[in-house]
Amino acid sequence: MSAPMLEYRIEEEGPVFTELWLLDDRPHREDGPAAIMHRTLDGAVAFELWYCQGRLHRLDGPAAVYYDLDSGRVQEVHYFRDGGLFRADNGPESLTFDATTGRLRHATWYRDNAPEALTWTRWLWLTRARAGEEQPDITMPGKA
Repeated sequence: MSAPMLEYRIEEEGPVFTELWLLDDRPHREDGPAAIMHRTLDGAVAFELWYCQGRLHRLDGPAAVYYDLDSGRVQEVHYFRDGGLFRADNGPESLTFDATTGRLRHATWYRDNAPEALTWTRWLWLTRARAGEEQPDITMPGKA
């Protein structure tokens, strides 16, 4: 049995180009994002997506990162494991940031891909994060 071949493509379309790593025709990369969209004018990154065997997946950070093209700051991040929203440290799975200041604007926790209610510990996490303080440990029973 032969080893699968990892294919790397650059596709250009107008003012953007996309880097894409494929394994058996599915997005896949083990050492970085499998899909990256750049602006051709200056190479600014619009988004980065981490995939493992065709599913959004990353163990050490968000699997989907979207950037503001004017400021270069992160605008949105989403945490995925095996194609589903998941974050191991009990932080929010989806976060949005102000493109001008970089400060947190909104955060959403999910269970079974549905948004969960804001609890006291989550409100405290958001309040501290928005103030630029360290986020508190919000370990919750039943959520690994």
